[in-house]
Amino acid sequence: MKHAQALLIVVMLLATVLTVTLTATYQSVTETQVSKLEEENQKALAAAEAGIEKLLQSKQQGTFNFSALGLNFSGIAEGEASTQTSQSNQFITPPLSKDEQYTFYLAPYNPQTKNFTGNSTQQNINVCFGSSAYNPAIEITLIKTNSIKKYAVNPQAENIITNGSSASSPNSSDCPDNNFSNKYTIQGSDIGTDSRLLIVRIIQTTQGQTRIGFKATSSFPLQGTTIVSKAKTAAGIEKKIKLFQSYPQIPSDFFVTSF
Repeated sequence: MKHAQALLIVVMLLATVLTVTLTATYQSVTETQVSKLEEENQKALAAAEAGIEKLLQSKQQGTFNFSALGLNFSGIAEGEASTQTSQSNQFITPPLSKDEQYTFYLAPYNPQTKNFTGNSTQQNINVCFGSSAYNPAIEITLIKTNSIKKYAVNPQAENIITNGSSASSPNSSDCPDNNFSNKYTIQGSDIGTDSRLLIVRIIQTTQGQTRIGFKATSSFPLQGTTIVSKAKTAAGIEKKIKLFQSYPQIPSDFFVTSF
C-alpha cells in the first residue's frame, strides 16, 4: 500500500514537472514567434516608407520596383512604389479648425514648373461643410486669371457672418458623402474657364473641426501627388502605405477679410 502511494506521488510529481516544462517551452516558442513577427512587421514598414521617400525625391511618375529606385533591403522579397493619377469629380479635405483654410485647384497644375497648364471646367461646384457637432461659416475666395471673387456663407439658420449668404441642406447626391450638414453652390458662370484656385476658410468663434467637400459633374484636376508603396518580406509579411501630398497651400493670412 505504501509503495503504491509513493508511486502515485512520484507520478503526480512527474506530471507536474512535465506540465510546467511544456508550459514554459510553449511560452518561449510563442514569445519567439511574436518577436519574429514584430521584427518582420517593422522591416516591411521601414521598406514601404523608404519607397515613398525615394519616389518623392525622384519626382518620377509611374510604377517602380525597389531595385529601379535604387533600394535594396535585406529580407525584403518584393517592393514597389507608384504614383496614382486618377481624377474624380469629388474631393474631401483633411479636418480644418477655426481660421484654417484649404486651397483647392480648379485648373491643371504642374508642381515642377509651378505653372497652370490648362483651363478650369465651367460647371457648378458644390462646397459642402459642417456637421451636427460643429457648424461654422465659411469664406470662399475664387481666384481667376484677372480677378478675385469672394463668397461669405453662413450655415443654415445661423448668422455668424453679417449679411452672408445662407447654405442649404444637401441631398444625398450633392456632397462626396453624407457627413456634411451644409451645401453652397458656386455657379458655373462664376467659375468659367479662367478660374485657377478656390480657397475656403473656416469662420467661427468656437472651437471644432470640419472637412470641406467639393463635388461637381465633371472630374476636377489633380489636387496633389498620391503615392502608394508596398513591401513584402521573405516571410510573407506585407505592408502598404498611401501618402497624399497636396499641391502648394496658400498661407492663411492671404486674402483674409474681417467681418
